Amino acid sequence: MKQLIVDFVRLLRQAGLTVTTMEAVDAVKAAELTEFDPSLLRGVMETTLVKSTWERPVFDALFALYFDLSLNQEPQTQPAGNILTIKGATADGSGRSSAGAGGDAQGLLEGIENQPAAVLEELARNLLADIAVGRDEPGEVAKKLRQIQVDLRWFEAVNKVERKYVTGQMKETAFQKWQKTFSQLEAFLRRELERKVVKQFGRQSILKLVEYANVRRRGFDCLAAGEIIAVEQEIGKLAKKLAERPGIRLRRAKHGKIDIRRTFQEVVRTGGCPLMLKYRDKIKSKVDLWLLCDVSNSVERFSRFMLQLVQAAQRRYATVRSFVFIDEAVEVTEWFKTQDVNAFLQARHLRDRFNRRVGLSRYDLVFEQIARYELPAISGRTKLIILGDGRNNWHPGGADELAKIAERAQAIYWLNPLPASEWLEGDCLMKEYQAYCQQVFECRNLEQLTEVANRIL
Repeated sequence: MKQLIVDFVRLLRQAGLTVTTMEAVDAVKAAELTEFDPSLLRGVMETTLVKSTWERPVFDALFALYFDLSLNQEPQTQPAGNILTIKGATADGSGRSSAGAGGDAQGLLEGIENQPAAVLEELARNLLADIAVGRDEPGEVAKKLRQIQVDLRWFEAVNKVERKYVTGQMKETAFQKWQKTFSQLEAFLRRELERKVVKQFGRQSILKLVEYANVRRRGFDCLAAGEIIAVEQEIGKLAKKLAERPGIRLRRAKHGKIDIRRTFQEVVRTGGCPLMLKYRDKIKSKVDLWLLCDVSNSVERFSRFMLQLVQAAQRRYATVRSFVFIDEAVEVTEWFKTQDVNAFLQARHLRDRFNRRVGLSRYDLVFEQIARYELPAISGRTKLIILGDGRNNWHPGGADELAKIAERAQAIYWLNPLPASEWLEGDCLMKEYQAYCQQVFECRNLEQLTEVANRIL
């Protein structure tokens, strides 16, 4: 059992969790105190190894798949006479029931209404009893899950509930209860499909299957509503680091590293007699940090998190200047001192200011605006971070204006939410822009954003 726990810790690390050696030792010792009781093992491991909200779903997915296989704890379905059924549906989704092809939405609602989690879990096992999986890929699980939902008329059932809520026929508490029920059943269906994959293809499939559970590695545009909260918490921590980490510059000193340039200047002035060595040393200083954030529809979810980062940094760092743009840049430095991101997104008068032309990204116009009106404020201490996908909707790129900005700034860093493979496709002009950037980063998820922040800030 100790070796199983050690291997499980390795899997957690590979899945993106930070588990120290001492935490792993504590997990083993705590499990020993319970005599490795399977009923207590999950609680013991979770208490010692999970440290944040986003880690819990990854842990849950890994634990269920790994220990079900390792301990041979294969879930058992109910006897045939006690199986919970859904009106109009069959276990394989073939629709060979009296209600017609694939079942009906009302039957699904009646079958799961007010059912506890244990019953929903058993229902998921029974529904998937005859389902086969062809590949050990997350995409295969997602495809199977969606097909099962279609066969069960899942989306029609969800729509029925939403319509009742919107029209006032259902109270808020009842609607939230239905949302929780749908979420639980979907999670049980996914987990059962994953168990089938692991049972068929072996333990090497586990890491592939739990990728979806790690919100730090999931694309910003793929996050569910409940997962956004966990990401926002991590964004806050990252913003604090961004705001408080000091910059470094050099100053004259009596001791330290030899300043070759000033030493040779002194040699020329004195003719080399006497030879006086000049020194320099590092001191901490704040750099001017400018953030330029695309808020067009194509990067809407990405922009939501970036604006939160901008806001948190603005409140902690005196030298941050914040701009947002679509086809015109608008400075929001003062706005974020008193308002939050949601208020900004709902401020129609602000959005109208940079959406009065065509409502599509125009990097060329934005760079021209910055170069014309803000260039004197940019100095050798200015770091400019651009957040956007580089798609200019088939207009000229405006690289000449970006070059003027790059000549004055200390550095330009570009964070792009598109996969790097798409930077050279269509109307994306990253090939043109990256020549004037210190570095360009693919930044599609929280893990990548954290890595970028640690490297450039």
